[in-house]
Amino acid sequence: MKYIFIFIFLLTAPISIYARQNFQISGKVINGKGEPIQSATVFLDGSQKSTSTNTKGEYVLTGIQSGTYQLVVSMLGYQSQKENVLVQQESSILNVTLKEKAIILKEVLIGKNSSREQFMKIFIKNFLGESENARSCKILNTNIIDFSSKNKLLEAITDDFLIIENKNLGYKIRYLLRNFLHNGNTETTSYDGECIFEDLPGSPAQQKKWKANRLAAYQGSWMHYLRSLYQNNAEQQGFFTYKTIGSGIPATVDQRPVLTQTFVQHADSTFILFRSKERLYAVYDADQFIRKKKPMKTLDMGDYLSRNGTIVKLFLDKAVIDGKGSIVDYRSFLLNGFWSGKRIGDQLPFEYLPAEN
Repeated sequence: MKYIFIFIFLLTAPISIYARQNFQISGKVINGKGEPIQSATVFLDGSQKSTSTNTKGEYVLTGIQSGTYQLVVSMLGYQSQKENVLVQQESSILNVTLKEKAIILKEVLIGKNSSREQFMKIFIKNFLGESENARSCKILNTNIIDFSSKNKLLEAITDDFLIIENKNLGYKIRYLLRNFLHNGNTETTSYDGECIFEDLPGSPAQQKKWKANRLAAYQGSWMHYLRSLYQNNAEQQGFFTYKTIGSGIPATVDQRPVLTQTFVQHADSTFILFRSKERLYAVYDADQFIRKKKPMKTLDMGDYLSRNGTIVKLFLDKAVIDGKGSIVDYRSFLLNGFWSGKRIGDQLPFEYLPAEN
């Protein structure tokens, strides 16, 4: 069985139960000489909000809710820049300076190359995923991906956005890949990057299909879980959290669910704090499968994967999460199980609201 550990840097999505707000994030993008940069792409990571700078290097993103965001600025010839932005009951101004990117000569593979074809298969499997949604995805510009491999360590980088069509969920995704590393010895994968979502045009029949598929992708997802913790109704939405006993896998799980208030506290009206020194086992158990098993048995990897369960371990002392399900520091969690196996092919934009889609 393969073990996959991924740092989660995702999730910035509004929740319909909160009053609509209309703040904005604005600023100016300049180079190291203080000169304005025109036509730079400015976007909120994982969202449908993006814009370009004008001739003065200025940008404005409107319709922003209170919470935490990762603002990204990208321009060919410059190093992309990512900044955390906290919006709390007022608009935010953020000026960004881009550094020029050093020109590095790369080895070019010419013609048909069996190694590149194999690298591409590994990349697609571990970047897009293996679900039905992932299989419906197509990367339209694979030619911009550069691979390097040594001792079964495969790395991949790009200089520009990957263009991905997800025909199952009805999105076009532009993904700015910062790094991708797959260890063939341990079958572990890690990657980091930022993305923008756009709705694909479709007929009424396609729109109906996408609506159903999006809801299915959302239910039981990591995004869904974090939102339910904020709303303090995780069990009502089908999520149950348990303590694990010991540190190994297979994991033994205490049959008594952990009360949410023992590891989640409301810091203020915008954020909750997730604190736990123990490994937790979170499962989407809407059909009560796990809760009907008494006493709780030792769970092997196959069981908790098949039952939408994940071992959740804090990587930092705490995680700060806003009402939209957004994590202030993407390094906060280390996940092992169902949620860590979800890749780009199963992701939804942060604007997704099940009641409105």
